[in-house]
Amino acid sequence: MPTSVDENLPRPHTMQSQHNFHTREEIDPLVEGIYRALENTEERLDGRCDDIYFPMDLNINALTSKIEAIQGELVKIQSYIARRPEASTDATTN
Repeated sequence: MPTSVDENLPRPHTMQSQHNFHTREEIDPLVEGIYRALENTEERLDGRCDDIYFPMDLNINALTSKIEAIQGELVKIQSYIARRPEASTDATTN
């Protein structure tokens, strides 16, 4: 019967432990590199988000200002209509 590939894997107790041993001096630069890469990635993502959302925020603020101006104009128009003499006679005849 042929042996499975999985059966030929080295056993943990038979592997030499010195291959898996690293000194702090070897590990520290690796960890620093990982953190540096994470920081760079975070900065790039922050920049991309700013590129996307800052213009959108400006557009939303501009639209909000226009809506507020239109609402102010509507209030003026409603006040004008309410002050017209026809408006008061229409209200009393209905």
